[in-house]
Amino acid sequence: MKKDRLARFRAQLLEKQRQLSDVVGRTVLYKDQQDDSNKDLGDQASTAYTREFVFELGNGESRLLRDVTAALKRIDDGSFGDCERCGEPIADKRLEALPFARFCIGCQRLAEDEQRMAAG
Repeated sequence: MKKDRLARFRAQLLEKQRQLSDVVGRTVLYKDQQDDSNKDLGDQASTAYTREFVFELGNGESRLLRDVTAALKRIDDGSFGDCERCGEPIADKRLEALPFARFCIGCQRLAEDEQRMAAG
């Protein structure tokens, strides 16, 4: 892949990493700042629901942050743009849409099928 294109992907990924780090950090702060000791049962239940909701959002953002960080490492080690499963190049359109993609579209489908079969 050309250096200018890699530089553009790096810039996109660094910006996404910054955004996700901010979101994940705010989620952790929110969870740490909650004090249920002076609330009635209804307020405690509402706070518990909100905390769980924020936790689930944070989990998704944390996974995405790991994917973005891994993509930056692949740029550094020269494997960016290659499918981690089959080693073939990931389609340009896929990388444009998901610069942190780990698999080509065919291998992504296989991975999703495997996850569905494992889940049930």
